[in-house]
Amino acid sequence: MSFEERQAWNELWAAVFGEPPPIEVDSEMTARILVEHLPPAGPYQFKSRTE
Repeated sequence: MSFEERQAWNELWAAVFGEPPPIEVDSEMTARILVEHLPPAGPYQFKSRTE
């Protein structure tokens, strides 16, 4: 994992949990933990350009 990718993972983790990750783990495990804890995305709504 590149430095930039690691920084992006750390920022996403901090956004979800409010603090940086306690340890460095492999990206697959980090992804699974984040996906389990991210809130579900709401339905998408498209607005017309006239609104």
